[in-house]
Amino acid sequence: MRNTVLRTGGVIGVAAAAVLLASVTPAAATTAGPGEGSAYGADASVSLLSGVLGQDALSVRTGELGASNTAGPNSASAVDATLKGLVSAKAITSSANHDTASGDVTAKAELVQVALPVLAALAGRTPTASVISSQCHATAAGITGSSDLADLDLGRIGDVAAATPNLTVGIPGVLQVTADEQIHNADGSLTVNALDIKLLGGQLTGALGTGDIVLASSTCGPATAVATTPPAPGAPEVSVVPAGAPETGDGSLATVIVH
Repeated sequence: MRNTVLRTGGVIGVAAAAVLLASVTPAAATTAGPGEGSAYGADASVSLLSGVLGQDALSVRTGELGASNTAGPNSASAVDATLKGLVSAKAITSSANHDTASGDVTAKAELVQVALPVLAALAGRTPTASVISSQCHATAAGITGSSDLADLDLGRIGDVAAATPNLTVGIPGVLQVTADEQIHNADGSLTVNALDIKLLGGQLTGALGTGDIVLASSTCGPATAVATTPPAPGAPEVSVVPAGAPETGDGSLATVIVH
């Protein structure tokens, strides 16, 4: 198993952060074939309005942070991860594994001590959570997934809980927050996003901008079939018929081989 460790005290993976983009495409669900899986801690693709970060409009595309894959690396982590104006976390971890013996696929992503300053203006204070995580598990019986949103506080935006998949809260036309987002992909895989934050508009009162922020994402493809080897034929059974038995005819010993 390989391990990738990322350490940063500032913006992670933000390329050309000051470049303005006319539009931002929301993050799409990751797909996976049989025996495949992946996970990542955060992925942001947003265009913020002037005033959100105290400066001109800012576009940020992070890519998948703390990403792991069944093809490798199988695990990844990041400490003191901070995306300026968007999200901060004390630690990010992820893992993705395929057990060739059982055919099972597992993937998990987790953020610890999380803050969401990008939502502070709408929430009335900076939303926080002690743990934001997701996981999925594929077996011969199917694929299941779940999320954990421990101590999540979104302030006046509303309350969401991971116990109900695809539960949403927000402000119409401005913001939509989905908890335990479960996406059944066309290829049979399952993507579980613990928290999906969509910024919906740039012209409405209270709008922050447009784009998508996904936290703790796990994807599992179907489990693989396990090849079974038929048992080797056993040694033939040998029995000896006693003298005088009808099978011998002439009264001699007879050896009978039974397969």
